[in-house]
Amino acid sequence: MAMIRDTMRLVGPPGSNKVMAGELSRIVRRGLDGHRLAEPKKAGTGALVYPFEPEVALLAVSYCRTASRVLWDLYESRADRLEPLYDELAADAAEDRRGWLWNGASISIRPRNLGGFPAGERQVVGAVKNALVNGAAARGLELCVDPDRPDILVAVRMHDDAVTVSVDLGGKALHQRGYRRDGGVAPLRENLAAILVMLTRLDARRELLVDPMTGSGTIAIEAALMGRGEPLWSPPRRPAALALPAFRGLAPRAQPLFGDTEPLVIAAEIDRRTAAAARGNIAAAGADRWVRLLPGDFREIGRERVEALAAAAGRAGQGGVILVNPPYGGRLDRDDPVPLYRELGAWCRRFSGWRAGVLVAHRGFERAFGGRPRIVKPLSNASQPTTFYLYDL
Repeated sequence: MAMIRDTMRLVGPPGSNKVMAGELSRIVRRGLDGHRLAEPKKAGTGALVYPFEPEVALLAVSYCRTASRVLWDLYESRADRLEPLYDELAADAAEDRRGWLWNGASISIRPRNLGGFPAGERQVVGAVKNALVNGAAARGLELCVDPDRPDILVAVRMHDDAVTVSVDLGGKALHQRGYRRDGGVAPLRENLAAILVMLTRLDARRELLVDPMTGSGTIAIEAALMGRGEPLWSPPRRPAALALPAFRGLAPRAQPLFGDTEPLVIAAEIDRRTAAAARGNIAAAGADRWVRLLPGDFREIGRERVEALAAAAGRAGQGGVILVNPPYGGRLDRDDPVPLYRELGAWCRRFSGWRAGVLVAHRGFERAFGGRPRIVKPLSNASQPTTFYLYDL
């Protein structure tokens, strides 16, 4: 018999467990005043498992900027062949009265990491699909399959030699925010940008953030919207969770959790076309009230100008964070980036008393930048191994 699960799973990039836990704790403290969030179970370095609570799950899928997916785990099977996998899941689906489906709902199966199962991915998908459809039919409920626009996106994956079946509560990857009209060259994934902001421990009430090579503006946007606790999607959309009977009676979360915070983000971009794209993305995200975009070379933007902008925004005398994702070198960059790293390090040290966070994949970065980092953390940027460095300046 398969094991019935009833857990919420936050999935993020490798190495994101601590920041996802920290962000969700912050969100729940503000969104559900007085609610005590259970200690999560770690499932690898990029997944956290909590008891399933609809109110917490709705907050997570509406506001958690560091996660890639929020899943409701339903079933787990350690069957090692298709026939018992089908039998176990069909039997449990036939007995399951939880509100994850309804009569006439359409489903689609999203497989991941099924290489450890001794059958092909398509065969596993077929077994799971048939088990859910036939299990529902045993309860008098009709499910249909819609690969393109399903009511319910079902995630199927292997973890610790078990096949886990879950409902994707977002209905799609959470990093697909909707505001990025033009990503430019090698754009940073939105939830990774949010992870970097969390790693710098930016206090948006008391510190400003400067991104000296903003590219398409992703770091600047995520820093501003995370400081406000704004909902994930621009324009707003209903998460798929709200269609599930288990969430009946819960209202969409559309207001900022920290609406009394006024972040200040200063972003610079040397390339005019890229700066124009960043400006469009910032506007589409609704972040232009909190982001000042400066077209031009960061080396020509001194601390005096940054402090003048801060003073004009009523933030005189505050400290800050520099956060940047500079060129890595390689096929997308014709020039050797090491001289740029040296200049970036010298520029950052003008901001004594601040912190500087850098995500980079070049082996020569640390020596060229100079100084001793407080944090050196491996991360993955679109499957490319990278390292995050945090410096006290």
